[in-house]
Amino acid sequence: MHYLQEWGASCVDMQLTQLNVTTLEGDRPYDYLFYANGLPRRNDGRLRDSLLKRYEHIEQGGWWCSGIDVLTGEEDIWGCFKPNLPRLTADCRKAIKYEHPPKTATGVFALRVPPHIWGKIAQRYQQPLPDIPAESPAEMPDEQPDNGFWQWLMDHPHIPLCITEGAKKAGALLTAGYAAIALPGVNGGYRVPKDNQGNRIGKSRLIPQLAKLCQQGRKIYIVFDQDRKPNTIKAVNAAIRQTGYLLTQQGCEVQIVQWKAEWGKGVDDLIANHGQATFDHAYETAPSLDSWKAQTLSQLTHPIQTQLNCRYLPQLDIPETARLIGIKSPKGTGKTQLLEKVVQDALKRGQWVLVIGHRVKLVEALCQRFGLQYITEVRNSPHGALQGYGLCIDSLHPNSQAKFQASNWEDGVVIMDEVEQVLWHGLNSATCRGNRVAILKSLKTLMQNVLGGGGQVYVSDADLSDTSLDYLTSLGGIPQHPYIIHNDWKPSPDEAWRLYHYPDTTPDRLVEDLAQHIREGGKPFVCLSAQKTRSQWGTRNLEAYLREQFPDKRVLRLDSESLADPTHPAYGCMVNLNAILGDYEVVLASPCIETGVSLDIRGHFTSVWAIAQGVQAENSVRQSMGRIRENIPRYLWVANFGFNQVGNGSTSIPALLASGQRLTQLNIKLLQQSDFMALDDLETGFQAESLLGWAKFAVRLNASMLNYRETLLAALRGEGHLLREVAPVAELPKPETPTEEGSPDLGEMIVQVRDRNYQEDCQAIADSPDLSESDYLRLKKQLVKTAKERRQLRKSDLQRRYGLTVTPELVMQDDKGWYSQLRLHYFLTVGRGYLAERDAAIAQQLLQQGEGDIFLPDFNRSQLGAIIGIMEKLGISVLIQHPERELRNTDIDLKNLQKIALENRNFVKTATGIKLAKNSSPVLIIRRFLEKIGYGVDCIKCEGKRIPGRRRVSRTKRVRVYKIDPPQDQRQAVFAHWLAQAGNYDYNLEESRDSLSLDNSWAFLANSKYQQLDLFV
Repeated sequence: MHYLQEWGASCVDMQLTQLNVTTLEGDRPYDYLFYANGLPRRNDGRLRDSLLKRYEHIEQGGWWCSGIDVLTGEEDIWGCFKPNLPRLTADCRKAIKYEHPPKTATGVFALRVPPHIWGKIAQRYQQPLPDIPAESPAEMPDEQPDNGFWQWLMDHPHIPLCITEGAKKAGALLTAGYAAIALPGVNGGYRVPKDNQGNRIGKSRLIPQLAKLCQQGRKIYIVFDQDRKPNTIKAVNAAIRQTGYLLTQQGCEVQIVQWKAEWGKGVDDLIANHGQATFDHAYETAPSLDSWKAQTLSQLTHPIQTQLNCRYLPQLDIPETARLIGIKSPKGTGKTQLLEKVVQDALKRGQWVLVIGHRVKLVEALCQRFGLQYITEVRNSPHGALQGYGLCIDSLHPNSQAKFQASNWEDGVVIMDEVEQVLWHGLNSATCRGNRVAILKSLKTLMQNVLGGGGQVYVSDADLSDTSLDYLTSLGGIPQHPYIIHNDWKPSPDEAWRLYHYPDTTPDRLVEDLAQHIREGGKPFVCLSAQKTRSQWGTRNLEAYLREQFPDKRVLRLDSESLADPTHPAYGCMVNLNAILGDYEVVLASPCIETGVSLDIRGHFTSVWAIAQGVQAENSVRQSMGRIRENIPRYLWVANFGFNQVGNGSTSIPALLASGQRLTQLNIKLLQQSDFMALDDLETGFQAESLLGWAKFAVRLNASMLNYRETLLAALRGEGHLLREVAPVAELPKPETPTEEGSPDLGEMIVQVRDRNYQEDCQAIADSPDLSESDYLRLKKQLVKTAKERRQLRKSDLQRRYGLTVTPELVMQDDKGWYSQLRLHYFLTVGRGYLAERDAAIAQQLLQQGEGDIFLPDFNRSQLGAIIGIMEKLGISVLIQHPERELRNTDIDLKNLQKIALENRNFVKTATGIKLAKNSSPVLIIRRFLEKIGYGVDCIKCEGKRIPGRRRVSRTKRVRVYKIDPPQDQRQAVFAHWLAQAGNYDYNLEESRDSLSLDNSWAFLANSKYQQLDLFV
């Protein structure tokens, strides 16, 4: 009974195995496998010799497994047979491990469940059990218990169901206390209707057994194998997508269980190798189907031509016929060195080389290594550009300083290092927004010329994915397979990072340990997410704190401001970082050096520290931590959740694109109501491949932000690093009254430093001398600015923006988003007549820049008509005109507001950025919208209301009463300034505010301009 050992090694309960598995020898396997009517037979009914010859191996014996037919509740005659001597596939390359009845539709393995396993599952989900016959191990498997488990499961649709591949794996999950069935293969859960020629003739559908078990509302966990082969991963992903889609159509909530492939291919291997607790964690943290789809966009599944496993990339002979060459190799394995040789060979052949990046300093550093010039060095030297140059993707258009003409570049070599971030920067960054269409047009022409001709495009990234490769291929317009070089080297335990991560809710403890490390003589390199003075854990505040604590230490701050300030020690250091950093004991770096920089300095730094606040993409954090190549200890704090989401935050490509398209259509309709521009020729289908590429990158980022900490730590483990959690220190009880000797904790100290620095900075801005118009325009164009010049420019911007005297308080208000609040309030009220003109002017500018084309995400972000229209539709514009009104969640008009908002909450989120829970109350909805314009809502009292109850006993229901709290600021003066600029009209603001009464509020809405179309259709 070797099968007992085999199933036992897969962590399957022995009684469960005995109930479902039996040994077959000799002719017996034929009785179990060959019962289909469609089998080829002779006239006497005997199977054809050819079929018997093909299956003669089964006579050597093996084991058979079958369970319960969930459609009938009876014993299932369908199952699988595992022969002791398997046959080979037609090409003789692979053994066929399992045989299923031929010419018979496959089913599911719904195994018979012993009472004690049934009880474990019921206990896990806190469900009562029906009467189950007592177990009688001595009589098993002949005496089988009542097989009503599956009917019980169907009667309890709130119990989750796991779907795996292979009967043993279902047995392992059942043994672990999870309701589980198995498919015979990843595609076994659905059927694709086809005609006799194999052509698809209908929609895919779930097999009947699965459809019956997966009732509406049931949570389904798909637990397929974790594979390492790209082709297999691609096939399994396709099966999960199709099965998951059909299950969601059935009304199920689908989640995907995943784990590291090296922990075990199947779930039974995972449990056997790492224990049930590991699976429990994978189950509890399983992403939704949409989030999983977004995560798969980070995978590389293209066929690999050169597979390596080496510490450093060797020089490779890449075929001249290869057009798109993708290099995926871990950080610090010599990708840039490989590209150096590519550049040298191209220049020897007389080919031009174009290096495209996303940060100026990083492209400059690459050009220095490649022996090329950066664009600023060659624009005045025609001969210098002949061999090519480097530039940021921001400048990849004719109107830039590069005056880039893509049509002039053919048959050369294009290099994009850190391509994942370069492309995302081009598709989404604010710095590219004004010229996005021109940039994307140039990129497409460049790819067509190079990929379609005799040139080559080299892209490299430690996280290279199908998303980048497929996007570039689609731009080229010629179907082709990229040439993939994949180095899957992972550090040995001796070479892996020793990474200590802090599970705390704030990075206080990490900074305390950092300070202690410096105190003990350590020299840390610190990676941070921000630089602004108002950011508590940004470069500027941490620099100030550490300088106070260690006045004798040399501290260097690397961020966009310090690198561009001629008076700062960091100015110009990017070209020689390895030599300069050795002069400093503490270095603080913002994301300005997260990619493209290799810091090979040895024996100087003693540690790397990182604070990831949820602003950067998780791969950017890993990149920044990997800039120091030396293997020294690393310390990390990560926020649980990120907040840098794109669009409406969706993790579904169709949902993101559909919501964006709906918003575009609404914005266009709103513009068509105005007389300011004709939109008949507006082209909204610009570069569908770029829009799809943007959506893929966006949902991938959104998915990582949902579980930011877990995603980042899992990726670090996937790179082979050794992670250890820094156990929290037991907190001492705080004294009831603070002592005179008591000192603030670190968090309070950092806040004090931040507040002091910030106030000083705001005061310095307010005290800066005024700029003349000519000096202002000069400074706006100037790339390199001192701190004094930046403050002068900021003051002038605030003067022009608000028309007020610049004070420290005004600087703080602006930093908190006052301008966006005032802009919405203005166009919602006194500036309402100028809204269409404003939106039309910006749309016209985008069209001019794009020569008639617009990139939809940029267009939607630029328009205010939709959010203003929604606020009017919900009556927000009326409510703010009557702040004296008392608001109750029971008010009829507010309940109507609630109904409209919640029925359209997905579109509300897309158009306004406001996320509403399904049970949001009317007042909560109002508060969320009022926050957009800087208003508040206060609870002023509670009222008691007598409600009749049973047996004439009355109950008292407490009803809260609210009032709108208008802000006390200078916004009316700002509005007057804007109105004077807009048309020099003499507006009486107070009269305008009181022009409508509460009684006719809904009558006003009925006559509102935006009622000419339904905002929510």
